[in-house]
Amino acid sequence: MRLLLIDHGSCDPPATRVHAIRSGLASDGIEVLACGPASIPSLLGQTPDLHGIHLLDIAAANNVLLKAVRDGSATALLAAAAAIPPRLLGLLRETARQSIAEAVDGFDPDVILVLHAGIFADLAIETGVPVAVHVAAADLAAALGSEAVRDGVAAAIGSAEALAAEDAGTAARLAADWLDDGDESLSAIEVWPVAAPDTDPCTVASVVARIRSLCERALGRRQG
Repeated sequence: MRLLLIDHGSCDPPATRVHAIRSGLASDGIEVLACGPASIPSLLGQTPDLHGIHLLDIAAANNVLLKAVRDGSATALLAAAAAIPPRLLGLLRETARQSIAEAVDGFDPDVILVLHAGIFADLAIETGVPVAVHVAAADLAAALGSEAVRDGVAAAIGSAEALAAEDAGTAARLAADWLDDGDESLSAIEVWPVAAPDTDPCTVASVVARIRSLCERALGRRQG
């Protein structure tokens, strides 16, 4: 399986979450390309195993966004996306759209997993590759702060081939507020947290197994 793993948090190697997960998946025989915010200057090109989304130049125009990009957390970026002017949000999304499309063209993944139902999730859907989305409670809260962000998150949740939630409360909110009655996804929302990079190997191994299962379910649903 070839997996494009998109995170909304910093993806700078080697100590960020996405690379801990990528290493675990590689040990399980899954070929992974990480994609997400990177502070490495775009002029230096892409690094192995990472296709960076370079946001610092865009963020320099707005203190809220700049602070979030420097913070490096997905929660900060998603909260900022809901607060910045629509024109700047559009520029941010267009930059991300181009980077995700380049990653798909160059890597040719079988499936995409997006960590967080945020501003990159519906852009992954646009590629036409089967997509699974892992949703955190903070994602849904941030989406309520902006109609544009909310519409994109709703489109991604409604179109993803497979969904997982960080806890039972988030799964319940997805079922009650974000999915239509009768949607087959309602009965198939997996519940598990995503390991941080400093967790023990047993926890990372557990998340790797769950990611494999989620991605296989996304592929199976697409293939019918």
